Amino acid sequence: MTSKENEELLSLIDQLINEANNLLSNVINKTKPSDDKAKKHKSKWSQRHRLHVLLDVAQETKKTLMKNVVVAPWFLAELKATVEVIGRWHNEPVWKDIEPCLVNPTHFTHTIAKLWIAEHLKSASHAVKIVPKGADASPDLTVQAIGGSQDWINIECYQPSILNGSEKVATKHIENIIKKAMKKAKIQLGRTTPGILAICGFNQPQEVVKHLKRVTIARLCKTDRLNLCGILLVMLGILMKRNEKGLSFTPTISVDFIPNPSYFGRVEIISATSINEPNLVKEPLIDIGTEIPSHRPTLYSSDFTKKETIEQDVEPLIGDVKEEKLRVIETPAKNSCVVFYSQATAPLFTGQGNINYLCGVCGMKLVERAWKKSFSSIVIKCPSCQSYNEFPVIEEIGIQVLGTLAFKKGEYLLKEAVRLRRGACLIGF
Repeated sequence: MTSKENEELLSLIDQLINEANNLLSNVINKTKPSDDKAKKHKSKWSQRHRLHVLLDVAQETKKTLMKNVVVAPWFLAELKATVEVIGRWHNEPVWKDIEPCLVNPTHFTHTIAKLWIAEHLKSASHAVKIVPKGADASPDLTVQAIGGSQDWINIECYQPSILNGSEKVATKHIENIIKKAMKKAKIQLGRTTPGILAICGFNQPQEVVKHLKRVTIARLCKTDRLNLCGILLVMLGILMKRNEKGLSFTPTISVDFIPNPSYFGRVEIISATSINEPNLVKEPLIDIGTEIPSHRPTLYSSDFTKKETIEQDVEPLIGDVKEEKLRVIETPAKNSCVVFYSQATAPLFTGQGNINYLCGVCGMKLVERAWKKSFSSIVIKCPSCQSYNEFPVIEEIGIQVLGTLAFKKGEYLLKEAVRLRRGACLIGF
């Protein structure tokens, strides 16, 4: 780097350190004694408070910059991203509830990830509220749907320590993360209000993210939770680029939504990134290690001012579909119940849920990809064996749905398959 570039970088580092001390002086002062103790005992950086690690890297770089050396530049980029997101929330009324959460090392990473999720949702024009700490401090966030009934959705954040970027993540870790995530969703999100569980991590390789997706998809296919919209994978990382000046490091956020096929609420969840998004990274990505170098520091150029959104290779988010045989009943008396039948069409109903309903006699697929609450007190006559298959009465749906469609007792001929909608229940009366 040239002398001018060194001066610019040094000025930027001083600015970051000053801003961090101005915004987070209380947090820094409260956590410094315990962090000094951790350094004295030569604890791993992952066992220290992440804010002090970021500040130490910045201070160390100031000493080594004369030799054109930057220590762990990805941490400098993370420090800048952290200072910026804190700065945007610092003057909000809810800051008095956010600041105390930054003292605990575990809560610090959790809170930073929570703020990034809030920023991401706000950038998509959603109204977002951070739930204050206290007896009822769950979930972490609430976000308002756009259009329609404009319902509020709960979001609970989960930042496993294994995903803080310091350790290699194995299959057993990923399976344990998803197991704990589903348990956390059950406790924190309840069963009546639509909710999303967000799993957050730092500097994770693409293979880990892809494995998380696969395990998440498989697990969601086993649940019957009607209010769980899905799981959000949020990874905060750094994009390294090589240019004529050396290397640049840019803060990134990668967001992947894994829908829950059994979700039956009336809020439609749409997850898509426009190809015209100005900050979208489209070029192929190669993972690099982010261990703090001890003997071979990395040269760095000062371009790390822009936040980027990474476009991941998304695998089809369709997992296994359950199959259930319906209860067979005797031929019902005329106009004693609602009966759907077809002379040729099978399945008679199709949707995007997670259950295929089969004839209780011959096993023909009568309903494809329905939801657990799609039918109540409905009978379907099998086109193959002519047996009558019954859906039992649903006493209570349990969540707010799109609506119900009631049919009078009688027989209804279907000339083609009927498309089922999430949140719409067909009821016989």
